[in-house]
Amino acid sequence: MKPEISIIVPVYKVENYIHKCVDSILAQSFENFELILVDDGSPDNCPAICDGYAAMDTRIKVIHKPNGGLSDARNWGINAAEGKYIGFVDSDDWIAEDMYESLYNSLIEHEADIAVCCHYEVVDGELFQINNFDGYPRVLGNVEGLSELLMDVRVKNLAWDKLYKRELFRSVNYPVGVYYEDTPTTYKLFMQASKVAIVNIPKYYYFKRKESITGSKDLKKLQDKFSGAYEKYDKVRSQYYDKIDKHTWGWAANVVINEAMELYNYLLRQKDGMDQSEDVAKVKKFLRENLSVILGAKPVGPKLKMAALILSTSEAFYSLLYSTLIFPFRKEKNQSLM
Repeated sequence: MKPEISIIVPVYKVENYIHKCVDSILAQSFENFELILVDDGSPDNCPAICDGYAAMDTRIKVIHKPNGGLSDARNWGINAAEGKYIGFVDSDDWIAEDMYESLYNSLIEHEADIAVCCHYEVVDGELFQINNFDGYPRVLGNVEGLSELLMDVRVKNLAWDKLYKRELFRSVNYPVGVYYEDTPTTYKLFMQASKVAIVNIPKYYYFKRKESITGSKDLKKLQDKFSGAYEKYDKVRSQYYDKIDKHTWGWAANVVINEAMELYNYLLRQKDGMDQSEDVAKVKKFLRENLSVILGAKPVGPKLKMAALILSTSEAFYSLLYSTLIFPFRKEKNQSLM
């Protein structure tokens, strides 16, 4: 008998956290699942820990593979999955005992393709609820679901707070070698979903640790964050421009312009940053094609609008203003905090 749900957990250098993660999955009130632990070439004791769990519970599969990153591990798990539905849990996080029962029941009740719940962020032992769906319908249509994903406020661009029909992944893979891989992936799943079911209760515990992927910034991370946000915005806009309201496009543009300017300003601060001509060209292309949306968007603040207008008009003038006014102020402010 095949499992109803496949739960995929990529595993890499998490020997101090994996027990809490796996134990929370094995304690699920919904029992008809398979747990796929994908050992992504972890150099610590994780491979042995995974094998130990598999020996204890027949619902557990273990895949040992060379290190390829989070996306690659998820893709291996998807390819091995036998369930009708797929869920993801990161190996340093944990879930409420009824998370998958709640998501599954909501998805079945509303004949939806995706179900999404709220989540907590765990910081230094404290819980912070990140989103809620108060006043929301219990199911969103295709356009409404994509609109929420574009705004990235209540429905987040995350893999792990959701349950998906497995068939949505037939033509979708997570991009290998990319940070923030959820952003250029989740929208492709939502574009296929006729209905998205809502569970307005936090069921997922995201453990925020300093050494995690999202914990620090460098050029590669800034590039991937902007590229993912821009891709999502551009692809959805090309097919849903007339279906999604102006207010939502303003929120969506605000997300992308923030990532664009953060990347561009980072490049300005680097000695050879402007040599990244492809990044510069991509930022300018976004500004050129969406300046009217940015300037008319209420969520975009006045300083950001001014920065976008100046940069789209004169790259040299923006660079001069940034290097003589903004960057020295930033350095002075940072030094005063030391």
